[in-house]
Order: sequence, then structure tokens, then C-alpha cells
Amino acid sequence: AEDGSIWVTDWGQKRIQHFGNTGTFNSTIGNGGIANGKFSTPSAIDFDSSGNVFVLDSTGRVQKFDSNGDFVSTPITTGAIE
Repeated sequence: AEDGSIWVTDWGQKRIQHFGNTGTFNSTIGNGGIANGKFSTPSAIDFDSSGNVFVLDSTGRVQKFDSNGDFVSTPITTGAIE
């Protein structure tokens, strides 16, 4: 991320992990499931200029979270990624 923090897709635990710029654990986003804020297998992470976090899941769904990790919306659903 622009602030030097590290965001990691944790496929095994079906979540996103957030670490500070010194490597200190900060927080997690989500866990296993199909509801909003949950993941089947998180595959990719991106950010916008406001600090929002976008997570692509293996189902093809993109979920948007605010900079605190709170679910905002599901702006894109495209179908399973192959």
C-alpha cells in the first residue's frame, strides 16, 4: 500500500492479513464463506486513492472494504476465475 503497509491474501484461512510498514500485524479482513465480507479464496488485492481495499475472490467477485477493513460493497461480480 502507499503507506508502506503490507496486505497478504491468506488462501488457507480465507482472509486478508494487514501488516504495518515494520511488519507488525495490524488486522484481518474476512473469513471463509460466501456472504459479504467473506471469501472463498481471496486471489488479489488492490487499492484506490482513498485507501479503500478491493479484494478479488476465486468466485470472480470483487469486494470493496474501507481503510479500516469494514465491508462497503460488491461493485463487480464476474463469475468464477479459471
